[in-house]
Amino acid sequence: MKSPVSLGAATLAVLLGLSSGLACPGGADEGRASGMLESMNRALRSLDYEGTLVYLYENRLETLHLVHRVDSGRVQERLVSLSGPVRAVTRERDRVTCVMPDGHPISVKSHAGRNLLRSDRIDPAVLADRYQILIEGVARVAGRDADVLAIKPRDGLRYGYRFHLDRVTALPLKSDLIDQMGEPIEQLMFTSLVLHEDADEAEPQAGDQKATEEPRQEDVGSQISTRWRFEAPPPGFEQVMYDVLRAPSGAEVEHFVFSDRLSAYSVYIEADATGGLDGVTRIGAIHAAGRQIDGHQVTVVGEVPAATVEAAVAGVRANDGATR
Repeated sequence: MKSPVSLGAATLAVLLGLSSGLACPGGADEGRASGMLESMNRALRSLDYEGTLVYLYENRLETLHLVHRVDSGRVQERLVSLSGPVRAVTRERDRVTCVMPDGHPISVKSHAGRNLLRSDRIDPAVLADRYQILIEGVARVAGRDADVLAIKPRDGLRYGYRFHLDRVTALPLKSDLIDQMGEPIEQLMFTSLVLHEDADEAEPQAGDQKATEEPRQEDVGSQISTRWRFEAPPPGFEQVMYDVLRAPSGAEVEHFVFSDRLSAYSVYIEADATGGLDGVTRIGAIHAAGRQIDGHQVTVVGEVPAATVEAAVAGVRANDGATR
């Protein structure tokens, strides 16, 4: 990856898919929060719906149209921009495809981490050390009553979320990406929502699990040895995926994903790359950091604070003599 310029597509791509089963510490609130978010999991994987959304970041406002379908337990989504340049993002199973204004499609594997309308499930037990989960009352979004849950980071190395869950369907009507103080960094909100009664309301059966669920990335990632090692990654982040991409030049790009099971960042390593990112840059809520190591361009990209990508890129080391 020679430059973060291509992150324009990634910025739109991360709008596909919302969070998952998290719990809030402490008695009745813990049970209530866990139950509400499990209901959201079921809704996202069983209901068919579409609607218009607005996306707000700083002084930028975009209007989007989302179509969400479930076919035999498999989620299919299409997100189309209604303002600005015509762009579209589709997600089906383990791939996200972006169609840019020039009509050129970009297809990539989806991976763990924050996807604003993501339907994969996260285990609440693994988040307690890094996040505080709070019930913050009620609200009204798109003319519908909602319960408000906040997932606040305990340090400055990750972002948190605030979800407004529809009381009738448990669908997320609004999602805020928040900082450590609970202030919104970006917001996505339905202004209208239409439910389709022909939804696939049945949850995938146990016998269908292999056919309907996406691969568990923790089973794919850290088992592969490469020429690289990652010293002192940001606390809480572990490698969950590894694959090899093909750059437009034809060169191989090694791709690693690190996640704390809610936030994530990617590490891209390309041989003989020149003119790549040196230092830190930002596009929206996405930060990227890069440097050269032994003739390779190393770039770290994620919807995480700048300190996280800086720490991640600083810890990359060449592992002489290792093989992929």
